[in-house]
Amino acid sequence: MDGYSDSAFRRVCKLVNPSILTYTEFTSADGIHYNAEKVKRRLQFDASERPILAQVFGKNLATFETAAKVCTDMGFTGIDLNMGCPSKKVVKSEHGVALRKKPDLAYKVIETVARATNLPVSVKTRLGWDNADGLIEFCQGAEAAGADMICIHARTYKVPYRVPAHFDPVYEMKRHVGIPILGNGGIISLQDGLNKLGNLDGFLIGQATFGNPWVFSETGKPPRLQDRLSVMRSHSDWLIESKGEAVGCREIRKHLLSYIKGFEGAKIFRSRLSQVASLAEVMVILDELSTLDFIIDSSIEDAPVELEDTSECATCE
Repeated sequence: MDGYSDSAFRRVCKLVNPSILTYTEFTSADGIHYNAEKVKRRLQFDASERPILAQVFGKNLATFETAAKVCTDMGFTGIDLNMGCPSKKVVKSEHGVALRKKPDLAYKVIETVARATNLPVSVKTRLGWDNADGLIEFCQGAEAAGADMICIHARTYKVPYRVPAHFDPVYEMKRHVGIPILGNGGIISLQDGLNKLGNLDGFLIGQATFGNPWVFSETGKPPRLQDRLSVMRSHSDWLIESKGEAVGCREIRKHLLSYIKGFEGAKIFRSRLSQVASLAEVMVILDELSTLDFIIDSSIEDAPVELEDTSECATCE
């Protein structure tokens, strides 16, 4: 989830549930190849985030080979090849889900990475371009090329969001491959994921984590605002520490706005948090919130938010 699942975000999610598997942000194999040091800073992770997969996208075999070696040297648990992102910019470059229209190239990418590393290689993709007719064949080809695991977002490219995910083709595909298969798409809680697990080996949670790392907890979000503040403090501290105050404060705003809603007076605090310019300022506002003993109105807090089209990469669950 580009723009969201950076190191600080992953650490917060692991704080809630240390047992989960984490993925880095969507990272370009070309970028790793041509500007390794700059991009490596984007891939940095804390030991607490393990097990962690480096999620890489592209189409160039040579740059994927470099990326595989860099990710191996950095100590990742595995490498995830993104063949599912539906962003218009990504698809126009023939990356992401566009590789489903060139399966032979997709298999070569998988084979190249598998040969360049001793780490497990996973593939993230979708049901297909406009239907799921080729899903079984594609996943069998990915397995033969060296994929150790596949995650399927249970929607197509043509209908990427705002419709229910369709897991039946994923359950059927699982019967035709021998490697672990994870499901993804519209999962809103740990229990929801377990309900949709079927014959799959696991599931991923994406958009439902925004402002809610407790989505990985069996008990869900603490109902009292006071009981959520320690996580918000840690998130703010880790993000600003890792990216510097100027960049970190700009980026923490969207997270804090996702955290703060569902209680009387939330609008005022959200307005202030949308303008924070220092860690100290964030902490002052959170300290003020700690004096308020609110029980969150879940009907307001859980109201769906319409995401802008420009945030497509940030919404690739």
